[in-house]
Amino acid sequence: MIKYLFNPAKLIQENLEGKGAWAAFLFSGLAFALFFLQTALDSGSSVLFALVKGILFGTVGIAIAGALIWQTVKIAGNSIALGSVMGAVALSYTSTLVFAVVGLILHFSLGWNTAISCGITGVLSAFGPMSGVIAGLTGQKRTLNIFIVTFIGIYVLLFWALLNNML
Repeated sequence: MIKYLFNPAKLIQENLEGKGAWAAFLFSGLAFALFFLQTALDSGSSVLFALVKGILFGTVGIAIAGALIWQTVKIAGNSIALGSVMGAVALSYTSTLVFAVVGLILHFSLGWNTAISCGITGVLSAFGPMSGVIAGLTGQKRTLNIFIVTFIGIYVLLFWALLNNML
């Protein structure tokens, strides 16, 4: 599992091929559900509503991000299937899931607020694997890679803030 944390595209090639991208969204959906749960626990918001928002953003929101990435690399000349790109993007958030679990353990065992220290850190850690996936899709075009990763980073953090009434 550790090797897939740094290269989620490999997981798709080895295990999820033919099963569809939906399986990959189990990871991103759970990751964002737990991340949004951390935010709710830290702020005293509704836990159930936070879980629903996290699941929806981790599935639908990340699917939209994957579709935007796919469209961009398609314009740049790559003909990879939409489902493969969406699955790889969703699996990039495996590290977010790990950080969210650690954050919840720290919250419940030590009473710490962990949405920023573990939640945001987990989201940011996803950009390493995602950058690797995008680099492969763009043919190592660094400028395009940086643009896509930066845009997706802004998209994810902006929607997290908006969905949690922080802006």
